[in-house]
Amino acid sequence: MARMNVTEVEEVNYGLYLWQTTDGKLVADDDGNYLNIAAMKGDIRKINKLKAAAKSYGLEGEPVWFSGHRQITEDEWNEQHQRMNLGLVPDELDVPAIKEDIEQKRKLGLYK
Repeated sequence: MARMNVTEVEEVNYGLYLWQTTDGKLVADDDGNYLNIAAMKGDIRKINKLKAAAKSYGLEGEPVWFSGHRQITEDEWNEQHQRMNLGLVPDELDVPAIKEDIEQKRKLGLYK
């Protein structure tokens, strides 16, 4: 069987940097809130802020990029789950997913 190479395609250059420890774990508190910062990809000022925060907690590791992700409140999280259960795009601000949804509806003749 032929081996397939998989390459992640980043559709947007905004997202989150999360702090990952040297053992590969993402840093979060007991409530599941991750140590993160919203940024444009490669924003050195934001990356340095995250590094400073991690250092202040005595954490070793590095920032890890999550394209297209954004910070949300618990209420937004609950709303996204409701939307997902209804078959809608969970995040109304997820531009790539909205574009894909419209394209699929056009193919099915449901959207003009």
